[in-house]
Amino acid sequence: MKVCWGRVLQIFKPEELMAVVVGNEEYDWKALELHCEYKNGYHTGDQTIRWFWEIFHDLPESEKKKFLLYLTGSDRIPIQGMKAIKICIQPTTDERFLPVAHTCFNLLDLPRYNTKERLKYKLLQAIQQTQGFSLV
Repeated sequence: MKVCWGRVLQIFKPEELMAVVVGNEEYDWKALELHCEYKNGYHTGDQTIRWFWEIFHDLPESEKKKFLLYLTGSDRIPIQGMKAIKICIQPTTDERFLPVAHTCFNLLDLPRYNTKERLKYKLLQAIQQTQGFSLV
């Protein structure tokens, strides 16, 4: 009632109002992949991109949510679903670095790692060591 009151509450069913306030919790990770864009030399057939999505889809749900938080600043999805999240992946050349997220643009700088194992290690290190926008 502090956030929303009056007639507007009558417009929604309880589950719809919850989705608006809390966010959609129907994670469709394949849709995230299908709506991903690639820049500056990356494309769907690129070896690094194929490894990235193989690793991503093998992650437990909790790690996928951490990735979403890392990349977008939120682990929730819009009420329209995953297709409304437009992420973009672009290459960087130095594989010594972690993937870098630009949350304002849903942009991921993903180095061209030499092995799938290195990509997984660096990706997990990046998403597990982040504080996000939360206060410490």
